[in-house]
Amino acid sequence: MNFTSKEIKFIEQMVQYCGKKTATQCAMDSGYGVRGARTRASELMAKPEIRNEIELKLGEIRERYSIDKNKHFQELGELRDMAKETKNINAAVAAERLRGMVAGFYIDKQIIASTKLIELPDGTKKAELDLTEEDYESMLLDLTKKHKISPSHSKRK
Repeated sequence: MNFTSKEIKFIEQMVQYCGKKTATQCAMDSGYGVRGARTRASELMAKPEIRNEIELKLGEIRERYSIDKNKHFQELGELRDMAKETKNINAAVAAERLRGMVAGFYIDKQIIASTKLIELPDGTKKAELDLTEEDYESMLLDLTKKHKISPSHSKRK
């Protein structure tokens, strides 16, 4: 399709600033007048060939920067090899370690240690998921003592 120079600029703006600018802003930055930019943006976006061109270009960008495990693993291997060729041992080791992480050979300890710890009245700490009924009772008794509340002996009916 043959687009005018302003339409080409509009398409480029819509692709480059996808989600960051409105169509109206892209129209203004493409050379359309401020007063009619909103209307012109609506007219441009109503044209299927303009919408298709924008989607085509966005699709190319998504494809170029898409990532999957195999692609990532291969890219890290190529970076490692380049680092070896230039005798950059630190970069080669870093790339190989990242390849190991992608392959699942390393476990991030921060993931394992991300539980909430509760301090008990005796000063010990326990993971929230490991607390027992006795732990809750001791915490409740400690609170009643601390706030000088007498525990009620009456049972709810």
